[in-house]
Amino acid sequence: MAPTARVLSKWVQKRGSFYPDAELLQALEHAKAYLLVAKPRIIRPQAFEDPVLVFTDGACEDLTTVGGVLIHKGRIQCFGAVVPQALCDSWKSKLEQTQVIGQAELFPVLVAKLTWHHELKDRKCIFFLDNESARIALVRSYSPVLASLNIVMKVAALDYENNVDSWYARVPTCANVSDGPSRMSLDDVRSIGRFAVVKPIFPGIQPVKVLV
Repeated sequence: MAPTARVLSKWVQKRGSFYPDAELLQALEHAKAYLLVAKPRIIRPQAFEDPVLVFTDGACEDLTTVGGVLIHKGRIQCFGAVVPQALCDSWKSKLEQTQVIGQAELFPVLVAKLTWHHELKDRKCIFFLDNESARIALVRSYSPVLASLNIVMKVAALDYENNVDSWYARVPTCANVSDGPSRMSLDDVRSIGRFAVVKPIFPGIQPVKVLV
């Protein structure tokens, strides 16, 4: 509900009468979908288990690609994938827009939460991103860019569904081990130990190509 609360707070500060805009309608649809399936929040005793660490990254070069690395209890898993052009086009707010790096940095967080939902369920998780705008959008559960807000809302919905406590931290690009997978390379991951490559789960669409 945090994304909806952000949008409603912004809306009530307006003066005069206005028709609902696309942002408000999207926020209300998100709230409706959540309230239809919402369950009581479970508060568990304090746990001292190490949090799950997830590194994510996106790249917009010749293609738009995303990657992620999960580290927990000595296990390392990773994914890398090429994002379909149709999805990239849906992120554009202007006809002449060529870059969608904001959404490309947010989208792998959503993919990571879909791909590793069993590993993240009922756990504390720290997500490391090297893009500050994307990190702030996730912390605030809000973005003024409609395409980014849509991704942020889906990320929040998965946290509700799986009872995940997420913390979003900044990591320099040079220390982001998902930088390689986001460019369809396993070199960075090989440098930190044994790992397994997993097939990423995209929301309602299949990636063009995945790391193997």
